[in-house]
Amino acid sequence: MDTHRSSRRARRSRPALRCGAAVLFAVAGGLDRPARAADLVDIPAPTSPPAAAPAGPAKVPGGPVFYGTFYLWGAGLEGTTSTLPPLPATDVNLSLGDILKDFDGGLMGAAEMRLGNWSVIGDAMITQISPEGTLPGRFQSDVKLRSRSVTLQGDVLYRLYASQHIDVDAGIGLRYWYLDNRMTITPGVLPNGITFSETENWVDPVIAGRVVTRLGGPWSITLVGDLGGFDVGSQFTWQAIGTLNYQVNDQLALRAGYRALSVDYKNGDFEYDVRMQGPILGLTYRF
Repeated sequence: MDTHRSSRRARRSRPALRCGAAVLFAVAGGLDRPARAADLVDIPAPTSPPAAAPAGPAKVPGGPVFYGTFYLWGAGLEGTTSTLPPLPATDVNLSLGDILKDFDGGLMGAAEMRLGNWSVIGDAMITQISPEGTLPGRFQSDVKLRSRSVTLQGDVLYRLYASQHIDVDAGIGLRYWYLDNRMTITPGVLPNGITFSETENWVDPVIAGRVVTRLGGPWSITLVGDLGGFDVGSQFTWQAIGTLNYQVNDQLALRAGYRALSVDYKNGDFEYDVRMQGPILGLTYRF
């Protein structure tokens, strides 16, 4: 009986809570939820030559070469997402500013190992937000939401084509999603308060591609994309990234561009059908 009363009260506060239910998965500069999401394919390791070297095709080293990438993704979020078990799915349209108001922190990074024509890529994105609100009525209660997102991805790419001006890679990968929401209503409406929680996780297979075009000198353009899901995890997911790159020296490359990541996942009453998009900045170091 107490839980049903709390559910009715919680529905009245949906405008205050809907940000917290979805917002976590939109930040990547501070997942998903949410990254990639995503993956290092978003910020590929430098393939353009250093500023002092003439333009030419990327050299294939005799041994493995390692790259580390730190990136920030300032993404907004729009779509339809479930909140918590007492509340129905709701439409969301959040800007980066909306998300940053309640942002607790995040961790984003990627690594790539290249050996000959092969690349093995891993990426991790972890974010958390904690919005708060107040239930209206005679016995007001504070409502606190903690929303956490983890997105992990691993890809294997093979260089299909390499020339003086362009490189083309293609391969396959897996993208793992983890969403964890917890809502706490403090004593007021209910003498002892109440807590609701819900978690969802799934794995999406993806087909990935990467194209690097050298513009001359230290400049290059990188285009990255993947699509997948295929009802294995989500019904469908896709991603597109474009960056302009500047090779500072043999070890360091700077990148700036735009990224969009979409997923359509349903499991029973849970729904997460959203698109995240916004500018992205990255720094890649060759070890």
